[in-house]
Amino acid sequence: MASDRCCIIALVVLTVAVVLAAGCSAVPQECAPEFSPGLHTGWMMETYESGTYNRTYEYYIPSSYHGSEAVPLLFSFHGAGTNPKRQITLSRFDALAEQEGFIAVFPEAIALDPADYPACAQYTSADPGVDIRWNSGSNWTLQYCAGIDDVGFVSAIIDWFEANYNIDESRVYATGMSSGAMFSYYAGVMLPGRFAGIAPVCSPMTLNILPGDLSPTTMIVVMGTADPELPYDGGARTYSTDDTIAMWVEADITETEPVETVWGPTGGDSTVVHRYIYDGGTGGTQVILFKVDGGGHTWPGGPPYGGTVTTHIDGSAMIWKHLPPEKYYLKVSSSPGGSVTTPSQKTSFYYPGGSTVVNLVATPDSGDWEFVNWTGDVSTIVDVNSTTTAITIIPNQDYEITADFRVK
Repeated sequence: MASDRCCIIALVVLTVAVVLAAGCSAVPQECAPEFSPGLHTGWMMETYESGTYNRTYEYYIPSSYHGSEAVPLLFSFHGAGTNPKRQITLSRFDALAEQEGFIAVFPEAIALDPADYPACAQYTSADPGVDIRWNSGSNWTLQYCAGIDDVGFVSAIIDWFEANYNIDESRVYATGMSSGAMFSYYAGVMLPGRFAGIAPVCSPMTLNILPGDLSPTTMIVVMGTADPELPYDGGARTYSTDDTIAMWVEADITETEPVETVWGPTGGDSTVVHRYIYDGGTGGTQVILFKVDGGGHTWPGGPPYGGTVTTHIDGSAMIWKHLPPEKYYLKVSSSPGGSVTTPSQKTSFYYPGGSTVVNLVATPDSGDWEFVNWTGDVSTIVDVNSTTTAITIIPNQDYEITADFRVK
């Protein structure tokens, strides 16, 4: 693959007219990066025997970025037949990047016309979204038949960010949905040492990746047992989820018995989330499985994608928590009838160290509602019966609390 770096334009949609207006063209050159906060579009050119392609990737720069401190870089790969905008909506990693101060990148797969690749018809004719998919090294993808070097594309993006931004090279991560999940496994294997953590959602590992290909890396797998697209128990193209985990446990040399945490079910959500943590791996690596009983081809906490979505966890927040270095969190929510205005209803993250005091303010929606109390992990809340109080975050502990309201 030949990669020609080009302009970085502070727009969500990049057109030739905009490129020319900015004083840059699609020729071998490198333009100044865009440092302003928000969503931007990057542009590269790739030339193959099958043609030349203009590759784009959305990326989000948090408002806290000033270049004086190294920041993490997280890739989130979209699913088959979709695009970066849908992945942003699905994962909301742009909002998390703003909150946590990392740069989030959403690359776009190349769209190909199946009619141009008749030799690939036997592998791809029945697949939805076959024209837009990542080359994950499997011979049943159109992009594989066309020789699209998506691994090289991602490697070039990493190089560009490391050359133009202050990136913490020990904190580069890959995650993705469905076809993007398959590719995140593959990119991690093909670029050993470049990713500190990999977090595929809605796909076990593909069969073209062999156990001997793996090198110690933190692996976070999120899978629903009722996934209608890529079954939990595997199929003709993927290992089972359990086999995927077993291979990574062996590669990372972690403990063989996991620590389990369970969320659900509740009255409004029949899914049950089991988190299995295999700790103590080489270089501090972990293998983590989020097994969603009853979950479909969906991103936990995200919009419906294919089947049932669990609301017990926020998939993106849990991925960020477990990407190294491990973090601890405070998740704040409320029952109907009110909200938490301080620190707002979100998941906040903390790194190991001293205790942290967080102020809490719960506010009824109207005069028809009244605050009852704080529930959940409330042992360190000063006064669980007060709308205005505080909680002490003790190192190495997670907290989930809810402000409960009732009708007067």
